[in-house]
Amino acid sequence: SFRFALHPVGPTVMAGPVFWAADDTVDVLRFYRDFVAAAPDELGSVVRLGTVPPLPVIPENLHWRPAIAVACCYAGAVEDGDRAVRALRQFGTPLVDLLAPTPYAAFQGGVDDTVLHGWHYYWKATDLAGLSDDTVAVIADHAYAAGSPRSYSAMFHMGGAVARVPLDATAYAGRDVAHNIIIDAVWLPAESGEHAAAETMWARRFLQALQPHRAGSVYVNFLDSDDDSSRIREAYGDHIYRRLADVKAKYDPDNAFHHNKNIRPG
Repeated sequence: SFRFALHPVGPTVMAGPVFWAADDTVDVLRFYRDFVAAAPDELGSVVRLGTVPPLPVIPENLHWRPAIAVACCYAGAVEDGDRAVRALRQFGTPLVDLLAPTPYAAFQGGVDDTVLHGWHYYWKATDLAGLSDDTVAVIADHAYAAGSPRSYSAMFHMGGAVARVPLDATAYAGRDVAHNIIIDAVWLPAESGEHAAAETMWARRFLQALQPHRAGSVYVNFLDSDDDSSRIREAYGDHIYRRLADVKAKYDPDNAFHHNKNIRPG
């Protein structure tokens, strides 16, 4: 069984992305670093670096243009959300600003068409110790080097309520990190010969460049199923991993549930 708590949200929230040109990446990330450090708990945000997706709500002349976007969702009153994101919307010269009162469910599905089932994907990910100037420089140097216009990276803002849960209270590690980042190589099935090897190498090089700036952990759902099996312990840390292996030994000693990021019975 699984028990969870529901929280009322919306149904209309202040949500959406703001896009800037790729050339503005360093300035945007430095601003974002301070912006989210002071953000209220109600404000969640994700940074996306790649190209502007060809969505109907975005002017056609911007489609596929290299860009950085900060997508926000304020889980509270719209007027409070408007104040919380004002500085972000006023920063620099955005290409397009789609932050507006939006149905929460519509915001959740707003980019579904940019990650379709059946496309080919290769992931690399890590938690980040912070967004130092050196980390920002690495991200800016590598984010737009992919060959496929569908490849992208996404950086998630942590902290808030997540960080206030004791580190050993649950199976989720990395509660004390500021951000995590996923590097998503994406190409169409028909492009396998053209993009597969190059996009895979782009993701690996990007992760390798981030090595000095990693927090030593990774979100387990961001591990690639093909070649990240050696990083499962990294996702939990030694202490939590040993506890989970003991639980596995008690409830599933034969490892029947193994089609996952597998923890073998202790």
